[in-house]
Amino acid sequence: MWPSMCCTYPGTQRFLRIRLLVLGLLILVILPRGVLMAQSYPPVRAPEFPEGMQWLNTDRPLRLADLRGKVVLLDFWTYCCINCMHIIPELIALEKKYARELVVIGVHSAKFQNEGDVANIRQAILRYDIQHPVVNDRDFRIWRQYAVRAWPTLMVVRPDGYVLGHLSGEGHQEVLERVIDELIAEARSQGTLNDTPLHFALEKDKYASGTLSFPGKVLAHAPSQRLFIADSNNNRIVIADLDGKVLDVAGSGALGKTDGDFNVATFHHPQGMAVDSHILYVADTANHLLRRLDL
Repeated sequence: MWPSMCCTYPGTQRFLRIRLLVLGLLILVILPRGVLMAQSYPPVRAPEFPEGMQWLNTDRPLRLADLRGKVVLLDFWTYCCINCMHIIPELIALEKKYARELVVIGVHSAKFQNEGDVANIRQAILRYDIQHPVVNDRDFRIWRQYAVRAWPTLMVVRPDGYVLGHLSGEGHQEVLERVIDELIAEARSQGTLNDTPLHFALEKDKYASGTLSFPGKVLAHAPSQRLFIADSNNNRIVIADLDGKVLDVAGSGALGKTDGDFNVATFHHPQGMAVDSHILYVADTANHLLRRLDL
């Protein structure tokens, strides 16, 4: 059962059948109602990451063997896939909720040649504020190991290192939460859960941006001789004169939707703006809100 909201790799239906026969691999599909398909074969140990891969958002290559005791969620994605972008907030929510028990690893399997360039992947990581390790699977080595056939695919690996199942497409956060809760409870009861938080060397800490970070919109207001800049990835609005001198900043830089003075108010990736007299209206995109700034 494959949800429709995904991009399918060309020719992979035939390839998938061949791959399953060669490996004797049964990959389970987690049904939307949270029930697992019957498993008629012994569980399959998750294939280890190949050596020599390019890794981002970490200062060292990762090994699944070193993550025993954790629930591991492999996100097979590519940055040109809009469905892959749509599930990023779901992944962020899962990482926040299970900060001690879950490790998300992005497996970037490029659909087009230029997407396999590590510099382009880094820019996507910075733009979308991805804070988990990402491996550059430009040659589809990991993709083939796991018999993946669509972007995005989320592969669940149990704390004991065996594959539980997978989901393709978007909108599976509730199902994943139920599954992760069950896996955590089982591992905790067996005394095998590793709930020590892991910390990674993020790209955003190594490649600091300038004053602005992926600004989304700019509005020049001739009557007041001011320039309003939606500094989207810094979650703030920068107000400058037409020569670029900063006059004020609205937003503390933290993610949120708090009202208040400019230095305490928070946004979530603001974008479009419009001025009406002394009021600036802002499309606070990821908060799904229109915000009103008194200038």
